[in-house]
Amino acid sequence: MNKTNPERSMIAKKAWRTRRGNIKRTKSQKAGLKAQEKTRKPVEYGYIDELAKIKKTKKSNIFHHEGLPDIMVITEEGKLRFYEIKPRIGSKKRKRLNPRQVETIKRLLSNAQVEEVHLVRYEKRGEQITYNASIRLTKSNILEYA
Repeated sequence: MNKTNPERSMIAKKAWRTRRGNIKRTKSQKAGLKAQEKTRKPVEYGYIDELAKIKKTKKSNIFHHEGLPDIMVITEEGKLRFYEIKPRIGSKKRKRLNPRQVETIKRLLSNAQVEEVHLVRYEKRGEQITYNASIRLTKSNILEYA
């Protein structure tokens, strides 16, 4: 079946709008990921440096990885201490612990090897990052921060 000229024109316009929408979404997604990398990594690695200075902990005993709270420290007694880093200013979603983090932290707190889990707030002004005092998380107060 041959399509008439107006039908072909309508189909072409719809295809163009779809392609245009997909291009816009991928550009914004890429921009969001790029902005997240610029904020996330310096904040977490900066706090690793601060932990090494303040707590007098060797940097070789401080780890950063995905799936658990942002930073893990092995104490001299062999216990584990975790730090979750969140912004002080920002959207509610970014400032709060997500449900998966809450479940992970609850599971960690029930483990005998885990000494404590802390929530650390930061504030970024230009290139300067300021960390607030850490909040010790327990099973009873974790839902205040979720």
